[in-house]
Amino acid sequence: MTDITVAEAYLALLKARGVNVLLANPGTDFAPIVEAYARAGETGLDFPTPHTIVHETVAVGMADGYWQASGQIAAVMAHVNVGTANALMGLINARRDNVPIFMAAGRSPVTEKGRKGARDRAIHWGQEMFDQAGMLREAVKWDYELRLADQIEAVVERALAIAATPPRGPVYFTMPREIMAETLPGFRLSPAPRQKPVPAGLPDPGAIAEGAAVLSAAVRPLIIACRGAGWDALPDFAERFAMPVVEFWASRASLPGDHPMHAGFDPSPWLANADALLVLDAMVPWMPVEQDIPGGCKVVQVGADPLFSDVPVRGFPADVAIAGSPATVLAALAAEMAPPPKGRGEETARRCHEARAARIAAAEAGSTQTPMSSGWVGRCLDRGLPDDAMIFNELGVPMAALTVRDPLGYFSHSPAGGLGWGLPAALGAKLARPERLTVACIGDGSYMFANPVACHQTSAALGLPVLTLVFNNGIYNAVRRAALSVYPDGHASRANVMPLTSLEPAPRYDLIVQASGGHGERVEDPEALQAALSRAVEVVTSEGRQALLDISVSAP
Repeated sequence: MTDITVAEAYLALLKARGVNVLLANPGTDFAPIVEAYARAGETGLDFPTPHTIVHETVAVGMADGYWQASGQIAAVMAHVNVGTANALMGLINARRDNVPIFMAAGRSPVTEKGRKGARDRAIHWGQEMFDQAGMLREAVKWDYELRLADQIEAVVERALAIAATPPRGPVYFTMPREIMAETLPGFRLSPAPRQKPVPAGLPDPGAIAEGAAVLSAAVRPLIIACRGAGWDALPDFAERFAMPVVEFWASRASLPGDHPMHAGFDPSPWLANADALLVLDAMVPWMPVEQDIPGGCKVVQVGADPLFSDVPVRGFPADVAIAGSPATVLAALAAEMAPPPKGRGEETARRCHEARAARIAAAEAGSTQTPMSSGWVGRCLDRGLPDDAMIFNELGVPMAALTVRDPLGYFSHSPAGGLGWGLPAALGAKLARPERLTVACIGDGSYMFANPVACHQTSAALGLPVLTLVFNNGIYNAVRRAALSVYPDGHASRANVMPLTSLEPAPRYDLIVQASGGHGERVEDPEALQAALSRAVEVVTSEGRQALLDISVSAP
């Protein structure tokens, strides 16, 4: 075989170690990568499928959604420091939501002449930094710049292993152009990686015994779950021990929405009298400024890092902290716990049923409002989407209006709150699961942050038909609500238009998707929504084209 370059070895390594896609926004540093793909027929090497993504926000968001839908790490590659800067927001989101991403970037050539790949553009001086990774070091688990060609296998395997080791997260790898262009005479891939992810360990038996004792002794226990915490284990555990489950600020669903122990999305009604809490992978299990736990209430926190040690300040109690995956911990707890008191299951199920009926009734009432409520949009989605549809929600539809019945049915934004995640993540999920209907439910502000022109171009270029619902209330509602929470009777609360919140004049969002060959409609009448949704779903599923509904909604 022809001697291969470091760039070719790098791509072959990614593919051999399970990375199937490369989402790239290229620049002048990519010359060895471009050449590697161009001569793949000659070298016979197998590389990840390359996809040109026209903005880094879209590329990183897609890698996030790709992992959420498939459990497989995607590689992203950006152009030196400027591309890294654009990628940073998405990496902050991924880090806070424990999403592994192999983030790579070129580095401005080090040499000014005399080597293949040396500087030959003015920007190669302008883009050089003393510490390129410094801008994102807090947003990744690990970073490294390749210094020697023969490091490539060990360093790539190390990066992938660290990214996939719980608590998972993104890593950052940079390569100067001269090193990517170097040859590696006689390079051969090892048949198997020499560095592998560390699996989640078995929970400590002593902590399990202590946690089981706390929960068994409780009269009014409550489970608070956040991040897809044990979909396969939690439903049976909750029903067996008659423990209500609240999904508070959930970024992934933890149990079916119609499960008899599903207690909703607000812990307040249950927290007031709780005497024990089982917190499953929830960075923020309740809002202390609004309601704290009762005196004497014991808290059992569970997760890969139950103390969330990468958060500088977090004062939630952890009377018992158990490290491990929620599913493994739930199984271990179940083996130690006593059965619940007779009748608690029936009473808890009754309260859960009543709470769910009230939530649905409140959402249905939005059908008579103009502009319509976002809850009403959720009810229409429940009627109009198949159970295996994947919803990516970013400040759009309230989870309380939906009935999630599939573990891949619902995803929401990271607690980091970096806007622009929803639509790119939906595109990445569609790339991973092309057979599933994928829906992005996003606020109008979030839609603009997502670089929508780049998103819709990517959808058309890669054949990824996604249904986008823009919840258009014309304001930054999160900013408005935050101002009202701090100053409920302040001057801003009485203003006709609250300062720094207006998004008027609103663009015609439905026309933006049409520019990339998609179907777009504006919907203002709540009675017209179900039919418009049916038309849009038909376009996506039957015609294979993207669709967008610009929906006029009220600001709750």
